[in-house]
Amino acid sequence: MNHETNRFGSSAQRALSVRGLGSIVLTCSLSLPIAAQAPRVVVSTTDDVAPTVGLPFTVLDGDLVTVQATKPVAPFFAGGQFQATCGFIPGDIDAFTRLPGSRAGRAGSIVFSLLSNEGGFLDGDILILANGGGAALLVSELDIATALGASGVSIDVDALTYDAQGRILFSLTDNLSSSVLGPLLDGDILRLEPSLAGVTLVFSEADVQTRFTQATGLSDAILDTQALEWANGEMWVAVQSPSRHDGSIIAIGGTPHIVTDENDLGLGGAELDALGDMRPGDEVPAFHLSAEFALPGDLLHVEVRGRPGEKLVVLMGGRFGYVPVARFAGFGAVYLDRLDPWLNALLTGRALPLITLDGAGKFSRDFHLPSGTEFGPGLAGELGWSFQLMDFDTKEFSAPVRVQKL
Repeated sequence: MNHETNRFGSSAQRALSVRGLGSIVLTCSLSLPIAAQAPRVVVSTTDDVAPTVGLPFTVLDGDLVTVQATKPVAPFFAGGQFQATCGFIPGDIDAFTRLPGSRAGRAGSIVFSLLSNEGGFLDGDILILANGGGAALLVSELDIATALGASGVSIDVDALTYDAQGRILFSLTDNLSSSVLGPLLDGDILRLEPSLAGVTLVFSEADVQTRFTQATGLSDAILDTQALEWANGEMWVAVQSPSRHDGSIIAIGGTPHIVTDENDLGLGGAELDALGDMRPGDEVPAFHLSAEFALPGDLLHVEVRGRPGEKLVVLMGGRFGYVPVARFAGFGAVYLDRLDPWLNALLTGRALPLITLDGAGKFSRDFHLPSGTEFGPGLAGELGWSFQLMDFDTKEFSAPVRVQKL
């Protein structure tokens, strides 16, 4: 077997006195993560965004990235992360939020909905990352449709968040005739009552339109409410139109105002269709790989984001596994088989890469996948390679990312 390490940098040969995954974890000291500045948010775009707008990588419409006014766009959770944790790559993420009361940065805090039926789920289902790997059904499309008085009707959840009381707020992709609320529009904002006891209209599309006009001074029709977030005691939205503000974040409660203008988010004014606030501790180390499918030995490009000067151990293996690390900050588990031959060869050879982020919290490098048989079966049985980051000092873990073997 070829045990050559991936060439993330010249520090790849730094020695670690370890014999197993547990030893790596226990060699480091715990410290608290640094809170992200607000408003820093997670978003997904309606269409792919090419690097020509100044991005260091292509943002696909199924990717979640972090953005902040005047700050560079950073990777957060893309196709490779979904493959590693869910066993499939969504074609598009239609909504994203955080589970109330969840620990910051954890896999189990990530709640989302899909644009299309895929991975065994429906586009109206509300999903959550499950312990042990995979996605789990949090609220089904059938339950939502029934609460709406539209049992048997296919619906699509288009926007999603939780209010201060932990109740689900959402909007639909299409207009709907509800036997409970009457005609509903795709720009309406609805609340799912506890125990699925019913649905309440919180803001009509006309309400959103009025508040959008107050915030922007524009009277163009918004057409659709595409993303929601409840943050700092405010309701935030992203709307479909006009194009001048389809990528802006607008607060519609209290005194309506523009939270962040699309021109300041670094996405070239791209339309948004998912939105989530970043709580302190949610922004764990993250990375983006240039390909989700590759052959052994292929050259890939990696972009890593984290805290300035942060030292990160790169864990690498072929086989999916699930090792809880709940005592440590970050994602909460290692998604690698502790008995994976490649991982163990790197551990015993003291050859796990150790990279250092620059003063802006960045690291980028081209590297080759191993050319031998280091690949192994993933969560869905697909062959490939998995990678996960661990802060050397704090033991904070990133989400894993997987590259599938062609």
